[in-house]
Order: sequence, then C-alpha cells, then structure tokens
Amino acid sequence: MNAAGIVLCGGKSSRMGRDKAWLPWRGQPMIAHVVSILRPIVDEIVVVASDALELPPLEARVVRDREPALGPLAGIREGLAQIHSEFAFVTGTDAPFLSPAFVMALLGLGCAAAPEIDGHVQTLSAVYPRDALARIDAMLAAGRSRPLQLLEELGYRKVSAEQLPDPRSVRGFNTPDEYLAAVRASEGRATATLEFQGRARLAAGRSELEVPVGTLGDLLAPFQPSIGILDGDLVAKPFSISLNGHGPACSVAIPVGPGERVCVVDTVAGR
Repeated sequence: MNAAGIVLCGGKSSRMGRDKAWLPWRGQPMIAHVVSILRPIVDEIVVVASDALELPPLEARVVRDREPALGPLAGIREGLAQIHSEFAFVTGTDAPFLSPAFVMALLGLGCAAAPEIDGHVQTLSAVYPRDALARIDAMLAAGRSRPLQLLEELGYRKVSAEQLPDPRSVRGFNTPDEYLAAVRASEGRATATLEFQGRARLAAGRSELEVPVGTLGDLLAPFQPSIGILDGDLVAKPFSISLNGHGPACSVAIPVGPGERVCVVDTVAGR
C-alpha cells in the first residue's frame, strides 16, 4: 500500500515560548527528526506550516496553511490535498519518540485509524484517507473543526495501546520543562554555549562557556549578581540576547537545547 506522511507545524507554541519545529533533538531540529523517521517508510512527505514559520532544509514537500486559524483539521486538509497516496499518517512536529514500527502498524490497518491512549484519542498520531478531502471542506464550512469529528464520520478504527508497538510515540511536549526533561533523559549531560560580547564579556570575566541545557533564565542566573542581566521574567533593557544568531530573545522562560548558542551583548555604548 502506498502511503504518505503529513507533519503539521501550524501551532503557535505559546506555552513553549518558541517554535517547536526548531527545538534541537538528537542533533537536528525537531521537524527534521520527525521527517527522518517517516522518510524510509512512506512514499511521500508533506510538511504543513504557517506562512510565518521559517523551516530548515527538509526531505519533504513544504506547503503553507491557507487558514491556520481553523486549527489542525485545516492543516490536515492542506496535506491531504498534496498527496497521491490513498492514506496518510498525520503527526505534529513535536513527536520526539515517534517510531517507524508505530507508524507502520497504523498504516497497515488500511483504514482511518487512531490510537486511544490513557483515555484520549490521539488525532495527531492517526491515519486519514485522502478521499476525506470533500468531507473536511464541508465540516470547516459548517464550523466543525475537530479532527475527532472527522474520524468519527469516517467510522475510524480505534486502536488501544496494547495493540501497538511503541505507544509512547504519541508523547510530545508543550512546555519548556517537558522538553528539557525529555532532553536530559535522552542525552544525559547535554550542554549549550553561552557567549558574552562587549561590556558583558568584561563583567562576566569570560567570552564563552559551556553550560547545562535549561531555560534562558537558568543559563543567565549565575551571572545576575555581576551583570544584572535579568529584570524579573525579562531580559534587562541594556542587554540584547540572541539565540542561534536570531533575536532578540526577551523572555527568560524559553528553553535552550543541546548545541544551541546564546549570545549576550550590552547595547549601551560606553557602559
């Protein structure tokens, strides 16, 4: 059976504080990790992302969600419209533990199917038929936007955790603490790089150092007494902080993952 993979990247990641697609996971951005899991076992992969989200190079077709405000069902529609396969496995971008065996088991059922784990139907770890497109259009036009409603209309097969290999494939993370806990469990003593420039380097007494992964606040807290870099939950105004060359980063609650670089610069000349 020909099959496709659809990866949804349309969420706002509001609780994470930064795009989940770019969170480092086992040496690559999370979105690249998910695509690499799907690549050997499906015939085509479509990544559905919002217009505002920049993505790394991927072995997948990237399409933009026309109506991201309508939620994941609209994203599923965008993905299904791009595939030639009869069925597609749909997942979110935050699927660090996704396994090929799990995906193949669901696709092998040859019908609309979704796991039910801990009493919840996992609609973003599920199989959808391409011929559901017209039904999705009708649902969205009627203001019905829940993927579970679509699965129910399709008479989907509900699969228990006991019937699936690697049921933890459905696990993701929504908060910095969940992400960082997963990183520490997976990679042990994972580190990031903290760099200081300008007056910040003089105050810190060094130009850069490796530090354990954590939130931005965790990384900066040891230097607060000497630099005064934090202002409550925000970065103090004299300073500019970039993450991997992008910024500025303002909230100290965002997670900093393995191999990432945080650069601290004092923006006030002459200080």
